[in-house]
Amino acid sequence: MTRPQPDRLFTREFVALNLVFFLAAAVMALFFQFQHYLQTLPIPSWWFGFLIGADSLASFILQPVLAVRLNGGNGRRWIVVSLFGMALALFAYSFAFHVVTLAIVRIIHGAAFVCLVSAIMAMLTIYIPREKSGRAFGLISVIRLLPYSIIPPLVGFVGEKPAEFRHILVLGGLVMFLAPLAVLALKPALREGTAGPAGVRATHMRDLLADLRDRKTATLLMVQFLLYTSYTIVFFFLKGYALGKGIENPGFFFTIATMAMIGVRIAGSAFFDRFNKAVLTGVSLAGLAAVYWALGAFCRPGTFYVLALFAGLGWGIAMPVVIALMFDVSEPHLRSMNLNLSLLMMQAGFFAGPFAGGMILSHEGYRPLFFFIVSISLVAAGLVGTLFRRKTS
Repeated sequence: MTRPQPDRLFTREFVALNLVFFLAAAVMALFFQFQHYLQTLPIPSWWFGFLIGADSLASFILQPVLAVRLNGGNGRRWIVVSLFGMALALFAYSFAFHVVTLAIVRIIHGAAFVCLVSAIMAMLTIYIPREKSGRAFGLISVIRLLPYSIIPPLVGFVGEKPAEFRHILVLGGLVMFLAPLAVLALKPALREGTAGPAGVRATHMRDLLADLRDRKTATLLMVQFLLYTSYTIVFFFLKGYALGKGIENPGFFFTIATMAMIGVRIAGSAFFDRFNKAVLTGVSLAGLAAVYWALGAFCRPGTFYVLALFAGLGWGIAMPVVIALMFDVSEPHLRSMNLNLSLLMMQAGFFAGPFAGGMILSHEGYRPLFFFIVSISLVAAGLVGTLFRRKTS
């Protein structure tokens, strides 16, 4: 028997799950300066991109399995195990100084994080009233973003030395080790399999192949891949670039950008449905291309933080609207699968961005790197442009 849906949103379970989500996101935001840390290790520079993105590799294998296995009944156990896995990985960074050991730690870290987020989402389906789902997931997206406005500058204040960064990760590991205490606020788990996420439907391979042949679906998946590829390149490689331009504590770039993302989502989310989402996505992607060009062409202390504001506005619009557009163009029985494919494209971008960025940076430098992200953003905008003539509903 399933647990009845609650009639209010802010239950202790909802708050506890979001607290764990916030702490896990805060730990991931610590890696804003990971590239800077890798430069202090005896590792060739062409490996930097792979090591930065290696934590996303696990999702390619795990997420299809998790989509089938996870539900509200077993989610609490998965959360606890995943938090301990993240804690152990964070402790292990203090003993990993070479490509192989760091790659293993990164993959374990990423696997634990993917399991944690998937389990949290499975549990949240129990505690969100159906009539308040929009408000709930809007709040969850803001909670996911907040650490990226707070953590990067704080890490900059703490210190830049390798030992200091490892100490910060150990502290993050202690937080993850204690985070299961918040899970005590959750009621005992339901019987496994009794409260799976609403709308989950078994999908055959032929359904997936037919779905991927749909032009709109394939186009939007590629757009999301390019969007997150460019975003992760900026996130992981901006610090070294900005320091070379004489900008102190570049972490404030993401403080400003993330606050802009949060602000535009809170203030503008009610208006997104009033506009053609394809046009809105295409314009925001073209605007991001302009921001990337400006960062590469004339980044100065006076313009750096202004560009952060415009980057945040572009990301704040493009990321949620392209997901909404995917939802709109999908057949009802394919929406769940397409949203899962969208998440997979995000993870693919989180791997491809650092990998490609690291290769370009090690061989060519920052100017070609910015040319690359300008180019793929314009390609993404052009792809969305092919949808302009089709009305989505």
